[in-house]
Amino acid sequence: MSDKFTAFPMFKSWFKQGKQHFQSIPVLIWSNALAIVFLSLLSIYAKIKSKGSGIENLFSDPFYFNIFYAGWLTSISEILWCTAISICLFTSFLLPKSNRFFQLFLWGSSIVMLLLFFDDRFRVTLLLCAFFGACKVVKLSVYSIYGLILISYAVVFRRTIRQTPYVPLLVSFFLFGFSSAIDIAPLGGRGIRAMLEDGTKLIGLINLTIYFWWICQQEIKKIKI
Repeated sequence: MSDKFTAFPMFKSWFKQGKQHFQSIPVLIWSNALAIVFLSLLSIYAKIKSKGSGIENLFSDPFYFNIFYAGWLTSISEILWCTAISICLFTSFLLPKSNRFFQLFLWGSSIVMLLLFFDDRFRVTLLLCAFFGACKVVKLSVYSIYGLILISYAVVFRRTIRQTPYVPLLVSFFLFGFSSAIDIAPLGGRGIRAMLEDGTKLIGLINLTIYFWWICQQEIKKIKI
């Protein structure tokens, strides 16, 4: 019973801190709200009109020329990956040598995001599934490795991360993990699966991109010309 009472204030503290972090980056609030409303409306429309395959096509690879909207949301996800990586790399070159720790943080972030982006863009995990078979085992192994990489990244750069409004970054990690879990889970329904897997990843990328845009902007403003 005492554990419940101690856990509630801790949750309340985390919620308050998360609220402060999101309020410090107002564009994050609007971006998340618009993305959630947009994806929710798509889900409702697909449910009413039985258009689950259409939702799946929005997140599919853009190789189906007879479907003009194929891969639209997938392309947006890839643009967000590239934007976040570019912001980190560009900012790391702008910062003075005196800000070495933040430069290392940006370089480390870029390397982790590049790894995830290459897998997402070139379907590395799916290729491994095709090569080794036992797709669920391969996916579970790959996602576990990515999870360890993200945990190591958070541990190594924990001091730098704590100096930023880091809750959006944690939200991104959570949504990426949720997306990976849905990919392995035996769910039925093409539209529901695509929305839960790729929709959550899209929202995670929105948070990730805006988070790095904001913190890099703040560091650049500190540079004395």
